[in-house]
Amino acid sequence: MGDYDSRDAPHSTTTQLIFALLAGNLFAVFCVGAFRPLGGPTGFSAASNLVLTVGVLSLVAAGLLFLASGMRRRSTPWWLVTIALNVIHVVRLMPAIVAIAGWAETGELAGMFWTFVFVPFLGVLAAVGVVMTMREVRKGRRRRISQTA
Repeated sequence: MGDYDSRDAPHSTTTQLIFALLAGNLFAVFCVGAFRPLGGPTGFSAASNLVLTVGVLSLVAAGLLFLASGMRRRSTPWWLVTIALNVIHVVRLMPAIVAIAGWAETGELAGMFWTFVFVPFLGVLAAVGVVMTMREVRKGRRRRISQTA
């Protein structure tokens, strides 16, 4: 059996952050679904393409979080999944911001919701993911320093 690492425990801060991110990303998928990004009788519009992109990236992020929750912390695959997750969170902000710019001209209620609620929520998810990763980097360095001393 491998060594027990307290960060793999269900009550650890890292595990709680992973599950909070997972819940947030699933909520983001449901929010995107409320905007019906699959087009209507007229087909896809530019805004619906951007909304669909945000939804797909949210689904991919949720899948990566499922993977991260089942992996051993600080293993090479866990780091790869975590870095990919952070990149997806930041990249997901780009089409969301462009969608806001497109909706700003029309003055729709959907544009205001994305501007004041949804995109800031996506920004918070991205920030939490980066903070979680930086916490793990710092913990790893502290552990290496204390083992060499």
